[in-house]
Amino acid sequence: MLPLLLTSLLSTSTFADDLSNSETSYIGATMLEGDVDVTFSAAAPLNPDDNPNSYTYFSGNTLYIGNSDDVGNSVDAIVEFFWFQSSIDRGSDFYVAVIKARATPSQEEGDTLWVEDWNDQATGAALSVEAITDVTRENGAFRWDWAVPFENYGINAYGQISMNNSYGIGANAEGAAMGAVSVPAGTEINGVGVTGNASVQTKGFVSSDFRVQTQYEVTLFEWDVYVNGRADMMAWDTFLNLEARADQSAYHEYFVSIQVEEGETFTMDELNIAANFDSSWWPWSVNEIGITLSNLEISAPFWSPEEEEEEEIDVPEEEEEEIETPEEEEEVAEEESPQGDDGFDVNEDDDMPNLDNAPTEPVKGGCSVVGASTMGGLGLAMMFVAGRRRND
Repeated sequence: MLPLLLTSLLSTSTFADDLSNSETSYIGATMLEGDVDVTFSAAAPLNPDDNPNSYTYFSGNTLYIGNSDDVGNSVDAIVEFFWFQSSIDRGSDFYVAVIKARATPSQEEGDTLWVEDWNDQATGAALSVEAITDVTRENGAFRWDWAVPFENYGINAYGQISMNNSYGIGANAEGAAMGAVSVPAGTEINGVGVTGNASVQTKGFVSSDFRVQTQYEVTLFEWDVYVNGRADMMAWDTFLNLEARADQSAYHEYFVSIQVEEGETFTMDELNIAANFDSSWWPWSVNEIGITLSNLEISAPFWSPEEEEEEEIDVPEEEEEEIETPEEEEEVAEEESPQGDDGFDVNEDDDMPNLDNAPTEPVKGGCSVVGASTMGGLGLAMMFVAGRRRND
């Protein structure tokens, strides 16, 4: 029983470590709020008669979109939008949309992803992501130079690999990078054998203070990713070139970098997610499934920099006494100054009452401002003088 329990705990820990490798993290950026900072007007499936099972909705700040056919082939995507808090001298707002897309063939019907080399027809990509905007509005465009990936690339390997993408823009740095971590033996990237950690694409300098980055796991076979980047369009077509694992899912992540005039709303006229499946014995039969989002509007959130907390300065006790209020000074004077039996402040030099500091409140015995003990002394003196006069 004990060995079984230890085995279970160890396997759970390992599984948790694997899960922690997949993440989206950001610093110096704000995730935009769904249905507030990011909105869209319509969503329509590709080939609606054959693929009517589309969905599009926000769950919190995450946009879920997808479509499937009646036999179980599906294409799905998760999209999150970020606005950079950095300030550079371009008079612009900068955004990045992180798109996580997946094409999954049906397990029940035995359908597979479309394989280019096997069919040799170049009729469709296994997975496609396309964003389109109208630059004639002249208020924004795609930054194709910072999109990830921003160049064509191909990977040939078997097994699991961790990919990472990052984009950052700050006052002193701007750049994008794509890398691979824990590369399996025999992996080739762009025709070059790599081991361990590998840099797939790098450009510029990624800001350490203002950046968005992802890390994700993919199952590799022969992939070719073709990038078409322009000011009005960013498109990625992922082709599968090996049939050996065509029944597995195709998963990739993409960064759409956006620049728009400061304070203006950016409009993405279309966001298309699509996949192609081999669902027939006929070699030219391609089943395309996808969905199109229209008029996706992105705007900056209401945001203000956090104010730095004022540091508390320790004031010496002597200075604190100097800034005391008049009322506090009077209280301190009454408590600390020595007093005689009559309630007056006593001058230590001549032991005489100081009338200037006499109490302001009246004492008992009418309107007299002299103490009772002082009156007794004066009366004895007057009686002594009167007696001497009578004797004389």
